[in-house]
Amino acid sequence: MKQLEALKAEGRIEEARQHGLLQLVEHPQHAELHYEVACLHDMLGREAQAIPLYRQAIALGLGEISLRGAWLGLGSSYRSTGQYAEALAAFEQGLARFPDANEFRVFGAMASYNLGHHKEGMETLLRVLAETTTDPDLIPYRRAIALYAEDLDRRW
Repeated sequence: MKQLEALKAEGRIEEARQHGLLQLVEHPQHAELHYEVACLHDMLGREAQAIPLYRQAIALGLGEISLRGAWLGLGSSYRSTGQYAEALAAFEQGLARFPDANEFRVFGAMASYNLGHHKEGMETLLRVLAETTTDPDLIPYRRAIALYAEDLDRRW
């Protein structure tokens, strides 16, 4: 892992990926190594190849920080490769495990959009915006944004 991290830090991502793949042959049960190699694939635009690595990393058991990143990476990789239902399922699993992690809600909204669930996606984004914005121009409208997030089609 040290050499992989050094190569990554030097910006030698492809070399780090290749080194990581060789390490996986020697250490096939190393969850963190699977996760790191999956991330390297993502960085290089090889999302389809990252998916089984993320899945294996999750199955082998990761620490909390890496697990959170792995669920997001898995869902994002699914979405990037057009596997929208799988993406949404991964984001939902990540959110179930990390209920306060807004990144799953935001990325899940994108997958909802891809699945044609535009209203649900938009309402989710509005809800996250209402809950998290610190923009002084939006803060006075947080209540209204939250209200619209409940039902964007509602009329008064």
